[in-house]
Amino acid sequence: MEGTGLFPARAECLEVGCGNARLAVLVVDGFRPQRYVATDVDARQLSAAGHVVRQRYPEGRPAALELRPADMLGLDFPDTSFDVVLAFVTIHHASPRHEDFLPVPRALSEIDRVLRPGGLLFYSEIFHHERIREWLAHRGYALASVQRRLRVESVAARKPGGPSPGPA
Repeated sequence: MEGTGLFPARAECLEVGCGNARLAVLVVDGFRPQRYVATDVDARQLSAAGHVVRQRYPEGRPAALELRPADMLGLDFPDTSFDVVLAFVTIHHASPRHEDFLPVPRALSEIDRVLRPGGLLFYSEIFHHERIREWLAHRGYALASVQRRLRVESVAARKPGGPSPGPA
């Protein structure tokens, strides 16, 4: 499955809010990224993630997979570090009051900062659908896919710049 569809081959990926890391394991096994950094601000979630990773890889964690603490409001990574950023039902956690949009642009700015030109943002969200899409559009992101199911909106968006994307 390496390099399937929108997901680039040998990508360097960041997951914001990895929770128990089940998505990280699926992506690492299925798409074989060069690097996959699964982060969470909650130490309990990272502990659960470590447990899932140890169960999945009893012989040792793949070299591509890293688990580390990170706050989406201040990501401790250099600018343009990642080809892909994933944030599934996470962005609204930028605020302790999930309905509060005020800190969300700061989280989106951090995601934008670490994403390379031409890179992809994959996210699902239950709050702030239109406002997040407006923020991305204002910065020139192209929405490659928008799917809605019940309260969840899932989006694939390409950051402007960089090489022209291949076929989707």
